[in-house]
Amino acid sequence: MKIVDITPCYRITLENGSYGMETYIDTDSKLRITFDDGKTLTGYIERVEYGTYPDENDTLIIRAEDDKLYILVGNGITDIEELSE
Repeated sequence: MKIVDITPCYRITLENGSYGMETYIDTDSKLRITFDDGKTLTGYIERVEYGTYPDENDTLIIRAEDDKLYILVGNGITDIEELSE
């Protein structure tokens, strides 16, 4: 057996009341992020900073289509969708 591909990705866990699901997003994928207030942001993940403790939020740094950087806190995000180029 030989390795034919290694793709780094982020595992995203979504929860809604009594159920949850996980999705995997490739690191170079274009994303649409939806916030609690319904607003959206489209861009690419530049960096992820994981919370040190279980009750601490993860932080995403996103490079938007206008080339600006945004720092997003995980608990304000409702959905993350991987977009096709």
